[in-house]
Amino acid sequence: MNQSYGERLRSWSRLCAAPSSVAGAGRARHRPARRARRLSTLALGLAALAAGPCFAGAWVQDDGAALAILKASHSDGGAVYNSHGQDQNFPDAGRSRQDQLNLYAEYGLSADLTLVGNFYFDKVGYRNDSGYGNQHTTGWADQEVGLRYRLDPDGRDGPWQGALQVLALIPGYSRQGADDRDHPALGQGDYGAELRYSVGRGYRAGNLDGYVDLGAAVRLRGGDSADEARVDISSGLALAPRWMLIGELNVIQGLGNGNGPNPVYAPGTPIRGNNYDLTKLQASLLHTLPGGTQLQLGYQQPVAGRNTGGAGGPFVAAWWRF
Repeated sequence: MNQSYGERLRSWSRLCAAPSSVAGAGRARHRPARRARRLSTLALGLAALAAGPCFAGAWVQDDGAALAILKASHSDGGAVYNSHGQDQNFPDAGRSRQDQLNLYAEYGLSADLTLVGNFYFDKVGYRNDSGYGNQHTTGWADQEVGLRYRLDPDGRDGPWQGALQVLALIPGYSRQGADDRDHPALGQGDYGAELRYSVGRGYRAGNLDGYVDLGAAVRLRGGDSADEARVDISSGLALAPRWMLIGELNVIQGLGNGNGPNPVYAPGTPIRGNNYDLTKLQASLLHTLPGGTQLQLGYQQPVAGRNTGGAGGPFVAAWWRF
């Protein structure tokens, strides 16, 4: 299977419909090179299923190709991680809630360069029994716009794909005024930037085809917010021609340079400042419809953290390619 990169990228829609067919495709003169190209093509097809909600950041779009994903998520719970990283409940039967609508989009500017956009509209709330009541804030949250450039770690004929991504972080809301500071905030209100490098490849697990995507990033924030180191690991396994099981691990580690109180949560909570950590697990099932639209249903749950809420919840997503 001696395909060019563009041909491999254009083949992902066929591979997503029948990924197991990759194992028997073609014959080549050199088996190691053939296997490397085969795994690269396989991973491209499988990771195309998981782009966006699962952030398969090691792959870029073909020239002129586009991807649009709409995701809705919900979380509501009383769990919180205090400033010492201990798991406890909000006082006075407090509960935090977030309902989020997320539009993720990619567009291939060339065979090696992809434009990325990540747009969030949130309703965040907090309630307790101590007189605070039930307060919420609705509006555009922190938006992300950037570029992803293909940068393979082992050459274009190897099994590993790679990409370097730069994002600008833009708050879609104004800083809270004095009259609004008792309300939950949509975010920190600061601009920022992120630099990320991701690698990914295909693999075989018995008779099943899968992919793995590994990403590491540094996110720099303005104002009082702490800068962050991030690690994201996702893996998908094709259980059947149109069904994929996906797992993801997301780690955010604050770099300890935050200042002042955290405006995102209401006063009187165990969250004491802008230095925070969060580790989250996510599992989902993805289905490809006959027309090509793909649907995802999953659940995400924080498992460790510091100075942040600990509520998990379900999400649904649908995406289309053009």
